[in-house]
Order: sequence, then C-alpha cells, then structure tokens
Amino acid sequence: MRKEELKDWTRNRLKDEIVRLDKENADLQNSHMKLYNDTKDEIRSLKCEKERLMEENKAIKQRIKDLEDVCDGSCFSDEVDERNNLISNLQDQHQQDCIRINDLTTTIHVLSGLYSTLRKTVGMD
Repeated sequence: MRKEELKDWTRNRLKDEIVRLDKENADLQNSHMKLYNDTKDEIRSLKCEKERLMEENKAIKQRIKDLEDVCDGSCFSDEVDERNNLISNLQDQHQQDCIRINDLTTTIHVLSGLYSTLRKTVGMD
C-alpha cells in the first residue's frame, strides 16, 4: 500500500484495518502455537515409541544370545538345507528307480514278443 492511498483513509477505517490485522496476527500466532504444540507432542510420542522398540530389540537380542548359549549354536544349524538335500536325493533316486522299472518293462515286452515269435517259428502255436 502506498502513502497516497493511506491519506484518503479515515480514522475509523484505519482503526478497523488495525483491528482486522491484529485479529489476523492473533489467529496466525494461535495456529503457529497449536502446530508447535502438536509437533512437540508427536516428537514426544515418537521418542517413547523409539525407546519401546529399542527395549524390545534389546530383549530379543538377549533371548537369541541365551538360546545360542543353551544350544551351543547347534539350534541354528542348517537343518532345512540338510532336509532339502535329503529330499532332493530321494527324488533323484525315485526318478532313477522309475527309469529302471520302465527299462525292465520294455525288456519284458521285447522278450515276450521274441518268445511268441520263436513259438510261431517252431510251430508250437
């Protein structure tokens, strides 16, 4: 606003503008304080949550340490890998057995065909 514009204002208009600006200022300060207090509360809440999580983490680490001491580390071996290896080996063996059975079945069919042919040739059929 320029000085020339203010010259035309009356005393009442200036008072009204001052009152309006004071109210706007007070509203902004209240808003700022509310935001400041809300932020402080949230920070306090997050600090409490952080402390709780740190305590929980500490307790879990202690429990793992205790379990390792009790088990001498054997509780956390790679048993899953050993079972997976055993399963894989058994599946391979099963597949090899199936192949062998199919080979033997084919051999039986061939031999029975040859036997049938031999009987026809000799005249037994």
